[in-house]
Amino acid sequence: MTLRIVYSIGKGGVGKTTCAGALSLQSARSQKTLVVSLDPAHNLGDVLGRKLSGDVSDVSPNLWAAEVDMDAAIARYLDASTQKLKGAYSYLKTINIDGYLEAMKLSPGIEEYATLQVMEELIRGAEGRYDVVVFDTPPTGLTLRVLALPRVSLMWGERLTGLRREILDRRQIIKNIQGERKHVIDGIEHTLAADEKSDAVMGELREYVDRMRRLSATQADGKISRVMPVMNPDSLSLFETKRALATLRSLGMTIGPVLVNKVGVKATDEQSVRDIGRELGLPTRTLPFSPVEPVGTEALERLAGSVDFGEWIPGTP
Repeated sequence: MTLRIVYSIGKGGVGKTTCAGALSLQSARSQKTLVVSLDPAHNLGDVLGRKLSGDVSDVSPNLWAAEVDMDAAIARYLDASTQKLKGAYSYLKTINIDGYLEAMKLSPGIEEYATLQVMEELIRGAEGRYDVVVFDTPPTGLTLRVLALPRVSLMWGERLTGLRREILDRRQIIKNIQGERKHVIDGIEHTLAADEKSDAVMGELREYVDRMRRLSATQADGKISRVMPVMNPDSLSLFETKRALATLRSLGMTIGPVLVNKVGVKATDEQSVRDIGRELGLPTRTLPFSPVEPVGTEALERLAGSVDFGEWIPGTP
């Protein structure tokens, strides 16, 4: 069976982690399910009533969970990027490679790229092991930037590939005129690649473009990926959800019904839910407000009895 992915997305405090946990428990009744928190302010373990770490651990029959250490993930991403750059450009002694790499640690977007890499690794590792992966996502803004990265990076990577090809073409012209030139740096002989097959940088670019193309296709395939938007019946939550859905639609992602949580605090909540459905142009499902936070698998099982969370699992009508 093809791996299916659910993204629980919502404004901070609306209960998206609780809903991700309840969905996962319901899914685990019949399918091997992994639920992963990517939110730096982890509370998935609190919701499940289990101590979680970056290592996947079993929670109940057919259900596994993890909370990714995003600081460690960012460090891993930077280290891997550093090694690739040093390997590809070790012959360049005229520029301060180490200084450039140090500056890269402070570069905008590092957190987004590290989060995307974690998601990609989890999806790749889940294939053949689990049937469903549920992502409890970071705050909405960061999540949307991460989900947009594969498409943006694909365009960026294709453009860089074209530029690299132009560089190699010029190197080949020089090689045809002057012959192959070798350079010895620190006792090591280097030959600048003049064709795509032997160029390590082109190899990295092609591999990167292929990865981003696969991720973009996975996100846009409604049989594989589906978004579960979670919100509360208030205007601020509606505004943020509306903006988020516009971005998700532009990415071609399949969006399930809007899950309106904590309904019943105000007498006007039911009317608010109807207004939300009309405003967003999507069906709505509701969960009642509870004065006591549902904690532990038993409480989440009761919550899962209130809504058919299967609606948010790809492949379900």
